[in-house]
Amino acid sequence: MIYARSLLRGDPVEKARLRRSECERTYGVQIATNQISEGVDAIKAAEAMGANFCDLNCGCPIHDATRR
Repeated sequence: MIYARSLLRGDPVEKARLRRSECERTYGVQIATNQISEGVDAIKAAEAMGANFCDLNCGCPIHDATRR
């Protein structure tokens, strides 16, 4: 799971989670956010890094996802 806000702020850990291995035929990521606009921007970044699909998680009850 990638936190949208951290990714958009340039967090190197979140950026590293977007890396796709050469052996992965299909690659997808889950984006966690509580702001749809941030999620959309994070999905665009994932798409630019080669993601075939994204799961936008806007309802995760864990503190990290709802308070970031």
